[in-house]
Amino acid sequence: MFPDGSLIDQKYYVRGLCSDAGGMGTVLYVHHVQRPDVLLVLKYCKHADDEILRRFQREVRVMQEFSGNGAVAQIVDANLAHTPPYFVMPHFENGDVSQHTQFIRSRADTTELYFMRMIDCIEQLHMRGIFHRDIKPQNFLLGGGNLVVSDLGLCTQLDSSTMFTRQSVLAGTPGYIPPEFLDNGGFRNADARGDVFMLGATFRNILTDTVPIHPAIQAILARATAPDKSRRYASLAELRQSLQSAFDVILNRQRGQAGALELKQRIVDKWTASHVADPAEIGTFIQTLLAVPLAERETICLDLKVEIFQALAASPLQPGALSQFLDSYREMAERSSYGWSFAETIADNCQILFSSPLVGEEDKAEALRIAVIAAERQNRFAAMDTCRDMIVSVSDLGLAQRVHDLMMEYDYRFMQNIEPAQCRAMAVRQAVVQLKARADAQAAAAQGNNPFSFGQGR
Repeated sequence: MFPDGSLIDQKYYVRGLCSDAGGMGTVLYVHHVQRPDVLLVLKYCKHADDEILRRFQREVRVMQEFSGNGAVAQIVDANLAHTPPYFVMPHFENGDVSQHTQFIRSRADTTELYFMRMIDCIEQLHMRGIFHRDIKPQNFLLGGGNLVVSDLGLCTQLDSSTMFTRQSVLAGTPGYIPPEFLDNGGFRNADARGDVFMLGATFRNILTDTVPIHPAIQAILARATAPDKSRRYASLAELRQSLQSAFDVILNRQRGQAGALELKQRIVDKWTASHVADPAEIGTFIQTLLAVPLAERETICLDLKVEIFQALAASPLQPGALSQFLDSYREMAERSSYGWSFAETIADNCQILFSSPLVGEEDKAEALRIAVIAAERQNRFAAMDTCRDMIVSVSDLGLAQRVHDLMMEYDYRFMQNIEPAQCRAMAVRQAVVQLKARADAQAAAAQGNNPFSFGQGR
């Protein structure tokens, strides 16, 4: 529509095409007639459709509300009465985030810096009740040492009565649109979780060529982009907190006992307040725990509250994370000095994990192993009762075989005294029968070696 050298609104000379990829507008390089030395960009609405015109006008109006805000792209001029309507922004000489993904993912501290800044930008919108609804790498611009969010054509406000049709949804970018936006009314009723999803998808896009993505970051992205919006972070503050914890581990910050204790308390407080667990935060706690020296690790494990185990049991963790935690907890159960009654605490904590449907059979068996070790080590009957309850409750065939093997390995008297009929799984019943037979054989052998047992067997 506007070739190079043409004059728009008697004010702006066109110097070339910047982008025609947007669904709503075309972006041109321009300069003001009085300032040919200052390169600007002009975006004009390339459609006459009423809805698209309304969206374009809304984008200008919302961006003007953020005049002077360093997190949102600034408008230096606009004329919505012009045909076509347009607005003018500064030129961002470094383009957008999509052009710098290799640099952003090259170092963990650089990744953190960019991710946190992108959250800051979207948070500026949320603080005014505005949801972006079209977050992607291309909508974060870089220039003048700053990063800003742009392209607010699909944004909405909590108190807005503006109606958007399914055409608006289709204007979004595939791969970034939350599933609920495709439902009837879902796009119109967007909330913070929709933007969280799109930020998560944006972060994943940036890290796509990173092999492997750190497990803690992977867990955060999985939660941020969960298809069920109720499972996502409820706010940008929650997303930021999880990322901060993950990067603390990745960048070796807050290592040692103090860092682990801080994370532990954060998990306990969150669970106590709302029975909500953040798998990424728990994964970060586990990685931090593993990094501290053995003696400090045992001290931390001795002081773990029941809320930690409840949060662990309720969290779909990354593969191997719970196994790593249980290794540390078993070290404590085997090595540390603790009172008789603490064996009950260990067994009760392990039973929480053993009973969780989210815990795999290998980790369930390891939780039982730890409880058995503590119960026998302290000869604590109440802890033994808890172990028996776990053993007889097993019905899954795979877990039953693991429990069978564990019982044959440890062969403690309290397991010999279990009634086979109480056991739900055949493999566990067989283990009890075998333990009883082994105990009887050992008793008979001992009796046969008794010099005062003359006359027997004759």
